[in-house]
Amino acid sequence: MLALRERAGRRANRLAMMGVALACGGAVYSHDVLNLPEMIGAVVMGGGFGLLLVRRAARRMLPLLTRAAQALLGIAAIALAGAVWRNPGAFGVAGSGVAMALLAAGVLIGGLVALGALWPGRIAPHLLSSGAGWTAALLGLAMGNGAMAIGGALAGVAGLTFMAQDRKKAQNASGGLPHAPGLP
Repeated sequence: MLALRERAGRRANRLAMMGVALACGGAVYSHDVLNLPEMIGAVVMGGGFGLLLVRRAARRMLPLLTRAAQALLGIAAIALAGAVWRNPGAFGVAGSGVAMALLAAGVLIGGLVALGALWPGRIAPHLLSSGAGWTAALLGLAMGNGAMAIGGALAGVAGLTFMAQDRKKAQNASGGLPHAPGLP
């Protein structure tokens, strides 16, 4: 989220890489990892693929790649919720009504994030990132994963905060007047 706010080339890239590394480390640390080499291999392969994709893409294509990544976040949330729904015992979920309601809310928000990222209109990237964060928080609560719930909630709040700050800057740039048709 800090990388989205920074918008300055190298520093933003470094902040994004640090965020992804922290997220991967938190995911590995918060679970009993039986197949650590496979997980590390998947992270290395995914990072290599992402690096090749970004290096070959023109600068004007980066917003499209960001939207594609946000769509993948929404789809991944739906897939995770589906896996938990199908086999709740494997994830330590008792199958209670509250956990299933949280999973349903996660599927709904994850679907909205995926559709919003793929929609041809202009939807604020901060709103999509916030939705992905809140989806992670809901799924973390449903599975009893405190680290995932806290990280998702922090990402959700950060996205909403950045969106509000950008809106305030836009209002100040226009003299504080609302944008309406027919006004000079």
